[in-house]
Amino acid sequence: MIIKKIPLWLLKVSKNIIDHMNRDHKKSIISTLYAQHGVKDQNVKMFKLDVDGYYAVSENKYYFLVFEKRCQSLSQYKAELIKHAKKNKKYELAK
Repeated sequence: MIIKKIPLWLLKVSKNIIDHMNRDHKKSIISTLYAQHGVKDQNVKMFKLDVDGYYAVSENKYYFLVFEKRCQSLSQYKAELIKHAKKNKKYELAK
């Protein structure tokens, strides 16, 4: 995993975004992992944020889930997460 310098605005909100996504929007993380990497895992977790996506951990492996656009603000980050949810809904796994 390559660690990049994260901008201050993203560092300040990372914990809240990660906690919120893992708690309330798990389906989006699951479907995006499947759409981008072909990995089906109901237990995947968002792990670390970057300006052009985020890292998710699945069965002790790290995957980078890429955004369409590089983010320069919290509102742009939120917009990219919403795009993931909408775009990858068709990849949701049955329970």
